[in-house]
Amino acid sequence: MNESDFLQKLQKRAHEQEQLMQRVPFPDFFSWIASALGESPYRILIPLAFLLSLILQFVFGKSYDDSILKIFGGLGLMHFY
Repeated sequence: MNESDFLQKLQKRAHEQEQLMQRVPFPDFFSWIASALGESPYRILIPLAFLLSLILQFVFGKSYDDSILKIFGGLGLMHFY
């Protein structure tokens, strides 16, 4: 493949990607999420997991604790003996 063919193919793919980005409902929001998660995912994911856990704890109460304990201890998924 020579240089001119490569450049044409590259321009075609860039045009296709621009068309796809125009069809995305919230391009600014998704580009912010992609850049934030690409830079440091734990800065967002850890607080999000903490907030989600607090919300689920508030909504479900004691049954949430029991469910988490069953997943990680009571169903035999973590038993190695």
